Amino acid sequence: MKINEIHEVSRIISKDLRLFIDPIRLIVPLLFSHAKNKRDFFILFELSKFQSIRNNILNIIKKDQAIPMKLEEIIRKRSNKRIMSKINILLKKIDNNEEVSL
Repeated sequence: MKINEIHEVSRIISKDLRLFIDPIRLIVPLLFSHAKNKRDFFILFELSKFQSIRNNILNIIKKDQAIPMKLEEIIRKRSNKRIMSKINILLKKIDNNEEVSL
């Protein structure tokens, strides 16, 4: 992700992040460093709310082998229509400078 995207996303999620459990809050910096763009970050963030997928993400990052390719594979395999529609709505709100809730 670009620096300006990281600042924008961190500004958006900072007020809601405290409401999530510790493992989700702790994975956010890793997602910032390994996500390609805002869309991928938010998809991985939504997927990280599920413990088994969060563990898969952490295992991929710990092994440090082809991280972008393997994270892309998780996004492709695990994303469903509900998650994708939620992300699309979220990105539209961000582009229109509207209030966003995670």
